[in-house]
Amino acid sequence: MSAHFERPQPGAPTAVRFPPLSRDQLANGLNVLVIRQSSVPMTTAILIVHAGTAHDPETLPGLASLTADLLDEGAGQLDAIALADALAQRGSHVAVEAGTDAMHLTLTSLSRELEPSLSIVADIVARPHMGADALERVRELRLNRLRQFSRSPQSAADRAFAGVVFRGHPYGHGALGTTASLEAMTLDDACRFWTRHGGPANATLVVAGDLAASEVIAITKRAFGSWASDAQPSSPAPGTLPPADARLFLVDRPGAPQSELRLGHLGPARRTRAYHALVTLNAILGGQFTSRINRNLREEKAITYGAQSSFDFRRAAGAFSVDASVQSDATAMAVTEILRECERIREPGDVLAGELGRGQASLTRGYVRNFETAAQLARAAAQLVIYGLPHDAFDTFVPSIEAIDVDALTGAAREHLHPADASIVVVGDAGQLRPSLEAVGREIVPTSPEF
Repeated sequence: MSAHFERPQPGAPTAVRFPPLSRDQLANGLNVLVIRQSSVPMTTAILIVHAGTAHDPETLPGLASLTADLLDEGAGQLDAIALADALAQRGSHVAVEAGTDAMHLTLTSLSRELEPSLSIVADIVARPHMGADALERVRELRLNRLRQFSRSPQSAADRAFAGVVFRGHPYGHGALGTTASLEAMTLDDACRFWTRHGGPANATLVVAGDLAASEVIAITKRAFGSWASDAQPSSPAPGTLPPADARLFLVDRPGAPQSELRLGHLGPARRTRAYHALVTLNAILGGQFTSRINRNLREEKAITYGAQSSFDFRRAAGAFSVDASVQSDATAMAVTEILRECERIREPGDVLAGELGRGQASLTRGYVRNFETAAQLARAAAQLVIYGLPHDAFDTFVPSIEAIDVDALTGAAREHLHPADASIVVVGDAGQLRPSLEAVGREIVPTSPEF
């Protein structure tokens, strides 16, 4: 007698209750947000400077990222090695990064070591050395990275795609810039960038950890109270967004056995009202392993190890893209199938309730796991700050996703997904690919991204 097996059914997703934010502002203009998280005696502090790679001068792409790399190369009374040792002795770590819309200085520290560690961060932003020797060392490291990226089909595709979709806009260049811009940068350029943008009136400190808000505010005032700068709040990424360019851009890699594909177009900013519908749409189209595009190209056509789509939501605008590496002889087929899948999901009645439910579940079932640690809470609060989101943005995510119906999903697809306008980037053997790519029906433009 065989036992009857019944597949267990998932329960309802756990509700997210983002912890309260305590807010304050120092006399110098620095905004401070504090979250109490007492599970372990650790604290994460993220200093957000509201200027990123989108604020690079037009002639010096990569300057924001270079400036960020210079910040922890010595500060206050400490050179680079002494600064790293001072943090290590306290079990603390600082990472500096320049994103598209903002810079982040992230401190991870034992709660009892927050004050001395945060004082070091204050030195980094208020009294950076910005030395000539450090500039040359950082420059050489970044030039070597560019040389490595220039040999990577994935990097070439990413750079070409951003340059086409955001052409003429500050979002259109890579964080590292180019060899020419790096070689042209001077120490004065980096110092001017930091003087213009790196001040308390253009910054927000987010702290999450095992400390009371009043204690964190007091520590912050002692660490950052003397930080003075003429920097004023930076505006969102300037520039006019370009019209669609529905051509096929072919980057030649002679002898390449595979082709690297990028296909997409401009998308909405993070604060779009369609955010939840688009996140759900993407889960069905290409955002997970079982999504349509991956099943088509990997499981049915067997021409790739994986393909995915995404909406890259930024502060001023975003981009929709499909990424894939495919067999060279199947490149044209892959492009055609991706366009077909994007067109198909726009049709009324194409998405059925069962598929919608599975897409929603993939987003909601484990969502609460994103808010377990102090580091996760600090990063989440940083998103609220950078994108100007309401405090309950995370609390409302699950119910907003669950409220999406097939009509709302189709409406979002028809409004924000435009395969006929998509730019197509192919990195591969142009001599082998061009005859088959002509059948796609797009003008083919030979191109070479600048590194």
